[in-house]
Amino acid sequence: MKLLDRTLRTYLLYSALVMLVSIPVFYVVIERLFTGEIDEVLWLRKEAIQASLSRFPDEKALLTWRDLEGNSRLQAVGPQTPLRNRVFDRAYREHPNDPRSEPEPFRELSAILTFQGKPYQLITRTSLVEQKDLLEALVLVLAGLLGLLLLGLLWLNRRTARQLWQPFYETLAQLQQYRIDEGRPLVLPASDITEFAELNQTISGLTRRSHQAFIDQKEFTENAAHEMQTPVAVFQTRLERLVQTQPLTNEQAELLGSLNGVTARLSRLNKSLLLLARIDNQSYADPEPVYLTDVLNGLIEQSIETVIAKQIELVRTGFEEGVLLQINRTLLDTLLSNLLTNAIRYTPTNGRIVISIQPQSVSIANTGEPLAITETQLFARFGKGEAQTGGVGLGLAIAKKIADTCGCSLTYQYANGQHHFVLWFG
Repeated sequence: MKLLDRTLRTYLLYSALVMLVSIPVFYVVIERLFTGEIDEVLWLRKEAIQASLSRFPDEKALLTWRDLEGNSRLQAVGPQTPLRNRVFDRAYREHPNDPRSEPEPFRELSAILTFQGKPYQLITRTSLVEQKDLLEALVLVLAGLLGLLLLGLLWLNRRTARQLWQPFYETLAQLQQYRIDEGRPLVLPASDITEFAELNQTISGLTRRSHQAFIDQKEFTENAAHEMQTPVAVFQTRLERLVQTQPLTNEQAELLGSLNGVTARLSRLNKSLLLLARIDNQSYADPEPVYLTDVLNGLIEQSIETVIAKQIELVRTGFEEGVLLQINRTLLDTLLSNLLTNAIRYTPTNGRIVISIQPQSVSIANTGEPLAITETQLFARFGKGEAQTGGVGLGLAIAKKIADTCGCSLTYQYANGQHHFVLWFG
């Protein structure tokens, strides 16, 4: 979830909560205010009626009296009549005998008045229909205004936030396009916001230091590999001459054989480091048309003796497709050679290797035990510790680097007792 959306969601939840609480509270408060005003009117009406009782000549005239609206009357006090004043809500039907007539709410006052020394009950009431309608209208207007205010605040907040965060998004876009192995410096937009300006300054300094460290490391690797190349070659040549010297004891021959293996591994390591340096420097020619089948058949032919010696079943599928790629031949040859060599090296005796060509990919699968490392470690330099298998720990790292350089994707998966390496073409 985006930061802006998370912020807006928080505002929205808070505003919705305020609306849900404020509207019922507003309704209750206004209703009580209306009720208080109506009660005050009823008590004033009671005082006015009490003051006007002297104009009635007798009890008969008093009991037949009604006000103009028919909402007030006087009646004799019965044995069940409570001798106290009270105000309460009550509902009346306009036509009591008609069940279809809806009851209307009233606020009613029951009070005791005195006429000629005798108590009489006053019943006076006021309709609440208009007050209810007015109250509902006020609540609807309030809800509409609050909703409009909420939508306006959300729109204004989103628009303002987008403008405020624009420098951050521009910085993020520049970082997503930045590559440390390119010589292009990272140019970040200027911002008058202090936090964003400090962020851009920190990122610029970090990328400069990282790029310089990358250049230094690349130059060191290339220089070290170049400097090691001649001494290693001389050492290997003289070691081979020493092996041919006679006579040699069994112990001497065993030591020289061990040294020869270590020297050969050191030579392969040196060549791999030089290859990585050349790939980093993009020191290879432009892409050319290459038939994938031709490259794989050539590599299989070079490795067939090892395959036969380990009694590996080699299965080829899709080789009749004749997939044509636009890629550097040397890099593709190195990539597929490393994958095939890795499969042959780690396939047990009497194992199985399946090479499958598809229009958009090529896969190399071999039987074997599952790995104890992650995919990230698998493609890392010196990530598997291959000293005991004759490798130098750079084969898959070089394959991954070449795939990225050529715009391809190299993936790994272990399923059904097989290691699957799939090279997807761009």
